[in-house]
Amino acid sequence: MGDKGNLVERRSSCRHSLRIPLHLRVWGSSSPSRRAKSVDISEQGALVETDLQLRVGAILDLRIELPEEITGQPTTEWRFKSRVVRMALAGSPGQRLKVGVHFDWLYVSSR
Repeated sequence: MGDKGNLVERRSSCRHSLRIPLHLRVWGSSSPSRRAKSVDISEQGALVETDLQLRVGAILDLRIELPEEITGQPTTEWRFKSRVVRMALAGSPGQRLKVGVHFDWLYVSSR
């Protein structure tokens, strides 16, 4: 049972290591957004480090600005309605969490 060689990769898109700041807020909450940082990102989701206390299944408003070097266009703000699919302690000071999110909806706006 503990044989990691039998694990099946479930991701259908390639993840890219990308450590940039972003903002998270629980969907529909009147609380201000909180700063966080991406660990990696793909077409379908991201791994994010945050100190925001969340639960699996929580719906988030995630905002991230992607630089021209990545998109090939002027800096663009991407907004995602995202769903928390997994969580783990990041092992960094302050007990930050690593949160896996799945992108359910996307809005792109040029700045």
